[in-house]
Amino acid sequence: MATGGLKTVSYKTGGTGRRALACILLGAVIIAGSLVLQRQLGIPSPFRLSMGEKAEQKESGPRQTRQLTLSAHTVYALQLGAFTQEDAARQLAQEFAGRGAAGYVHFDGEAYRVLAAAYPTRAEAQAVQTRLGNQNISTYIHPCAQEAMTLRAGGEARQVEAVAEALAYLDGLANKLHTLSAALDSRERTAEECRNALLSEGSTCTGLRQSLQSAFDGEAPEDLQPLLEIFSQVSDIAEAARNENSAARVGAALKKSHLTVFFGLDAFAGALQP
Repeated sequence: MATGGLKTVSYKTGGTGRRALACILLGAVIIAGSLVLQRQLGIPSPFRLSMGEKAEQKESGPRQTRQLTLSAHTVYALQLGAFTQEDAARQLAQEFAGRGAAGYVHFDGEAYRVLAAAYPTRAEAQAVQTRLGNQNISTYIHPCAQEAMTLRAGGEARQVEAVAEALAYLDGLANKLHTLSAALDSRERTAEECRNALLSEGSTCTGLRQSLQSAFDGEAPEDLQPLLEIFSQVSDIAEAARNENSAARVGAALKKSHLTVFFGLDAFAGALQP
């Protein structure tokens, strides 16, 4: 047919639906065949970590699917300042680290917050806030909360075991570090005792990081990177305090480690959110 000097050509489309269906069926056959071949060759399925409950429990065999949990945690952090520029935040953090404050810089998407310490109750945070106020140090109480999480982990048995061990350890580490810090501040434990305890935790973090990497042959999935980062940072903080005898410096290291674990797990949880 010609219209305005242009020739139009009509095509039949009756077979489009059949061709689409054939492509879908072919794709399904290819996927099914690849899974069968994967099993026959002994190629493991990829590791999967997601939020959710009712995971199938398998305690033996080459693969496992397990339900893992992280407890809910709430802390009341003492904020020394908030900045739009990271350099300014780091400068203030460095200034207070030598005075016993954590000097931890947390970026929450809006500002770089310089945190001195974190406490499990507002009353404890307020008591320290008052003492700092008497020294003309102004602080703001910044509450932060982590909800309880239930995860499904599926993969090779060694991978699931390594992830379960890492999460179980980190789930209790923040509270352990705060307890050490509080004991040092109240002089119930010496700087040497707390420093040695921190070194022990740092050594454990190093071992767990190596175990986690080894379980994935050195290539852990992206979802697990925040856990590896927590282990590295706590190990580094502990190592930096190895020769410290100052109670203020050791206390700062404990407080910084505590905040590192808390916000590291928060980043881990955030990355898994759908």
